[in-house]
Amino acid sequence: MEKNLYIDASHPNETRVVLKSGDNIEDYEYEGLKNNLIKNNIYLGKVSRVEPSLQAAFIDFGRDRHGFLSFNDIQSDYYQIPQSDLIKIKEEEERAREELLKESEKEEQKNINEGNLDINDPVEAKPDSEIDLNLLEGQPESDKILIEKNANETNQIDEVKKVKLRPRFKRYKIQEVIKPNQVILVQVLKDERGQKGAALSTFISIAGKYIVLMPNTPKGGGISRKIFNPGERKKIRTILNDIIIPKEMGLIVRTAGSNKTKNEIDHDLQTLIKTWNGIKESALNSIAPSLIHQESDIIKRTLRDMYDENTNSVVIEGNEGYKKAQSFMKLMMPSHVKKIKKYREKIPLFFKLNIEEKLNQIYDTEIKLKSGGYLVINPTEALVSIDINSGSSIKQKNVESTALDTNLEAAEEISRQIKIRDLSGLVIIDFIDMLSFGNRRLVERKLKEKCRTDRARIQIGRISTFGLLEMSRQRLRESAVKWKVTLTDEFFAMKILKLVEVKAVLTKAKFVELKICEKISDFMKENFIEDLKYFEEKNLIKIDIIADNSLIIPEYIIDLQNKTKKTIETVEHLEKLKNLEEQKKELKTFETLNKKKPYKKKPYKKKFFKKPAA
Repeated sequence: MEKNLYIDASHPNETRVVLKSGDNIEDYEYEGLKNNLIKNNIYLGKVSRVEPSLQAAFIDFGRDRHGFLSFNDIQSDYYQIPQSDLIKIKEEEERAREELLKESEKEEQKNINEGNLDINDPVEAKPDSEIDLNLLEGQPESDKILIEKNANETNQIDEVKKVKLRPRFKRYKIQEVIKPNQVILVQVLKDERGQKGAALSTFISIAGKYIVLMPNTPKGGGISRKIFNPGERKKIRTILNDIIIPKEMGLIVRTAGSNKTKNEIDHDLQTLIKTWNGIKESALNSIAPSLIHQESDIIKRTLRDMYDENTNSVVIEGNEGYKKAQSFMKLMMPSHVKKIKKYREKIPLFFKLNIEEKLNQIYDTEIKLKSGGYLVINPTEALVSIDINSGSSIKQKNVESTALDTNLEAAEEISRQIKIRDLSGLVIIDFIDMLSFGNRRLVERKLKEKCRTDRARIQIGRISTFGLLEMSRQRLRESAVKWKVTLTDEFFAMKILKLVEVKAVLTKAKFVELKICEKISDFMKENFIEDLKYFEEKNLIKIDIIADNSLIIPEYIIDLQNKTKKTIETVEHLEKLKNLEEQKKELKTFETLNKKKPYKKKPYKKKFFKKPAA
């Protein structure tokens, strides 16, 4: 099916990207003032404090909230310990790395020989993140794929686990190796979220088109587990053995690197090495805290991650965005520059192609299916629940076939919606009950097959006897839409009434002024008039309900007064909405904090001391 990339870069405060396949939106990226992400940015930070209880350090890297750096994410080069101990730790790391690499290569060879990697079975294949560091075959996670067939293999697994469990910090704790005010180069693994600061790591990874370079993780060459064709993996392994990878570096071949030539992969490697040299030079000439390397903006990320050879064209609205895309494509894939096209018509691009209407669905909880069925998506604090209903789908011959057809269509739509909305964490899908085990298997296969193109790491379970399927999805970015579960208007009115009663009794108030929006005020006066009279007579209290048009439904102000109408206590709940000017101020503050400061040597000043008086 024809695939096209559409980029709306005409708006001054936001850029939107849509990958469209046929009539369906397959992927959606959004970047605005509010969600200007810092993930994968590289900073020169300073250790603000070390927490022995958490075995972690907090890093000041130029943001208001300090970042969190776990002991496991600290490279041994930063350890402030005797040189003899550091050499032993390095030797131990090297031994563990070699043993694990040999073990993973043996396992891969065994899988190729036995044909365990079956590309035709989407259920058994385990899709992983393209850019996740755990995809490197030399990583400790490789021992998870060992199969316990007999006692000898079990012993081998135990030996590998012993290597894995031989920690480099067994004799040391974080407070012994990392000191406050120590300067450290860190990369953001997870963005700030709510009250949580950003998660940081000293193990840097720089993503290219075909590979991910890990300049300070010398673990050889790895291959994305999404490439599970044995022949293709063997070909990539040969290429990795032929190209020169610096000893102190490691790399992972991404899914996009499949079917690529040695020259293409080597060109990508050399480009990333140049980027790393620039980062090192910039870090040496900067003063912490400062921004050293910024992850590409949304247009460059799109061309790097979403665009592939199967994409027919990249249509861009906006002159600046068009120039940026053209120059980046010239650098990355010069032969594909002709696919970059500028949109010149008067009707906005997203309106002409009917994209705007489909994108507006992300603000709705209900999604209609072509067959007449529908999905209900409810994001909550703990998980995302998705309910599937047959609705007006009545074309099939019996209940089982209706359920199967609706579930298959829903599985396809769910795979799209979780990408467009960036639903992450635990996702529970309530499929329509199916009696046939084979039908359940078909729905599972369909969902896994459609989720295979997702760049996030996904784990999908089986449909239980209750018709529930559990899946988890990695968070790639902050969702473009934030949800909040609220009470219905009727129960909100009841809650306010009960709150007034409780506060009035506790404070022994005689007069109460309740300010709420006009809609709730009218509803209370119509429906709770008897309850109000009863409470006023019982407690000798006067309650005044005042309609305030400046308040919205979740907001209220309760003024509790004594006999002389003097305020005893004020209870209020007001929602603060940030306007565009405040968002721009926040962005300017961030840019000022992260401006690169040139390193200046302080001039030596002679100190003159007065001679003591005789």
